[in-house]
Amino acid sequence: MKLNIMNNIDYKVGIYIRLSREDEEKEKYQESESIGNQRTLLMQYIKENKLNFIAEYVDDGVSGTSFDRPAFNRMIADIEEGKINMVVTKDLSRLGRNYVQSGLYIETYFPEHEVRFVAILDNIDTAYDTSNNDIAPFKSILNEMYAKDTSKKINSVLQSKRNLGEYLGTAPYGYKKDPENKYHLIIDEEAANVVKLIFEKYLAGFGTMQIADYLSKKKIPIPSDYNKRKRGTKSLTYGLWQQSTVRFILSNEIYTGTVIQGKRKKVSFKSKKFINLPEEDWVKVENMHEAIISKEDFQRAKKVIQATKGSRVVQNDYLFKGLLRCYDCKGYIGIRSPDKNGNIYGRCQRYGRFGKFDVCSPHNFNYQVFEKQMLEVLREVCKVYTNTKRLEEIAKQSKSKQSEEFNIKKQIDSFKETIQKETIKLEVMYDDRLAGIITLDEYMKNANRIKETVKGYEQNIKELEERLSGENDKTENESRLDNLTEEFLSMEKPSKEIIREFIEKIEIHSDKQVDIYFNFKPLQEVNNNLNKFICAKKKYERKAV
Repeated sequence: MKLNIMNNIDYKVGIYIRLSREDEEKEKYQESESIGNQRTLLMQYIKENKLNFIAEYVDDGVSGTSFDRPAFNRMIADIEEGKINMVVTKDLSRLGRNYVQSGLYIETYFPEHEVRFVAILDNIDTAYDTSNNDIAPFKSILNEMYAKDTSKKINSVLQSKRNLGEYLGTAPYGYKKDPENKYHLIIDEEAANVVKLIFEKYLAGFGTMQIADYLSKKKIPIPSDYNKRKRGTKSLTYGLWQQSTVRFILSNEIYTGTVIQGKRKKVSFKSKKFINLPEEDWVKVENMHEAIISKEDFQRAKKVIQATKGSRVVQNDYLFKGLLRCYDCKGYIGIRSPDKNGNIYGRCQRYGRFGKFDVCSPHNFNYQVFEKQMLEVLREVCKVYTNTKRLEEIAKQSKSKQSEEFNIKKQIDSFKETIQKETIKLEVMYDDRLAGIITLDEYMKNANRIKETVKGYEQNIKELEERLSGENDKTENESRLDNLTEEFLSMEKPSKEIIREFIEKIEIHSDKQVDIYFNFKPLQEVNNNLNKFICAKKKYERKAV
């Protein structure tokens, strides 16, 4: 007998019951793992052996690969306090599916605390020295292998659902789960209207902090409180929107109807730790549910977010915020809060942080003067671009492009016709080979030549199609530019969003010279040719404080 001293002990029994989510799935086919069936089996054992039942510990829906479980921890605490000295489970797998930790409890912890452990269906009883106890470690290994295999199968099913675009998470703000299909999202009109409002204001030039303040003043419930409100509960931050929440909504592509999943994965099936995956490994499926925001508006918002990333957060959201760079160190130019006289100044952020180490120089300038002059420059550039001569020139170029497009398509059709002829030749040669008209060597020699010829024509077609696609894109860009210039010139106060459509960045020299980098080549050409270029070719003096 392994633990003779324990045979005459008055056992105080605690029964441990565990049901994992994997077991719940298995319940569809068999019910031996259910909480009720485990309890019945364990209580019957206690009755038949006339043992003293003290407590029941149940972990429902908890994986056996981890031993950090609420009821299990409570059972261990009761062992430490001497409330129980015997633990009974249905089988070894109920204790756990991590063979290292299972072995630690059975071989070390329970004996050191004079606790008898019984796994009924595995015939394991640590009060007796039996062969069943000796093979317990091997059973624990098998239990862990089962858990690992189950984890792989579940992950495989989940990955398949992700690839199909089925949404597996909690419905994001603005959507709710389809009652007829839990893997599909449908629009929640009330919340969706808030999402639309956020995008509308952002694209109209409002900053994320301004939008957050607006929503807070309106007492609109924050996303985490939205569903709680329906249940009559409110948190202390109810209706108090954070800038980060607004930015998260603006950055969430799910509002375009796209499902993006698989952004992270577990380190191991036994670990709760997750690691983030690179974006190229994410599972992205478009058009899986009704969009709240158009893809075009989402991309426009994304462009603004990227432009303002890294710039200093201030309460006022200035028109050129996020576009300004230091010419010397290429870092961001920050826009400071108004001073006591209401003057607003820009300064190199890198100098502000590391200036004491002789890094860069202040590049100080009056932002109000800068913004006024910059808008004058943009209007002048747009006016020159949209004059009659320029429009006529674009029209001529467009006709020329149409002619070139026709020639490219004609050349592609010619190459395709040649490929078809060469393919027919190859088929005839193959028939001749089968008929014995030509030898195998002759067939192979001519077949390889034809294949190389076809490959060359296919490459030519690919290059021409890419060229044709590029020309079409260019035409679309010019059309977009025409619309933008017209829209900009009609605005009394331009929005931050349209400014970012025009400009990639603006570099400020230490002597106040300004270099503008436009997103459109025609505007860059106009800018470079202007004789009266206010900011980029003419220094302006800092306004007296």
